[in-house]
Amino acid sequence: MSEHDLPVPVKPLRAFRVRRHHSQTPGVVAYATREARDRGAQRWADHDGHSVLTELWDSSHPHDAANRGWAVDGVVAPQLATVTLHIENHYERYGMVETTATVTIPVPPADQDSDAYDDWCQEHIFAATGTGRTDGDAAYFVRITASTVPALLGREFEFGL
Repeated sequence: MSEHDLPVPVKPLRAFRVRRHHSQTPGVVAYATREARDRGAQRWADHDGHSVLTELWDSSHPHDAANRGWAVDGVVAPQLATVTLHIENHYERYGMVETTATVTIPVPPADQDSDAYDDWCQEHIFAATGTGRTDGDAAYFVRITASTVPALLGREFEFGL
């Protein structure tokens, strides 16, 4: 079939959409405005833990069998992750107490050797440790056992050593 044999494209009712690739729900979600689409894209990226593509329909875009007037105009990465933390709280006077916490946190900086990453660890991971005991020395070992962002799964942290 040649390009001339394709039907003339009709402008969709919603000219903005998000394309999700890592999901069990619909892979394409259409929006009436760019602003609504961009807000939706961030929600889907945070929910799925994977980047999503944003697309725009325009009559000037190619109208071949693959595109039909749609073109990618952005990629939105997750900014938040919901993680489950397995925490071992070791206390000088009370022994070890295991806890689990599920929290929604910002995605960490990519460079694990940076000061920003260290700050992120203190602010978002260390903050989930402890059982309220304040007397004596303590050490905390944390492992991410579940995450909406797969790259975080299995990461381990140590505090108080």
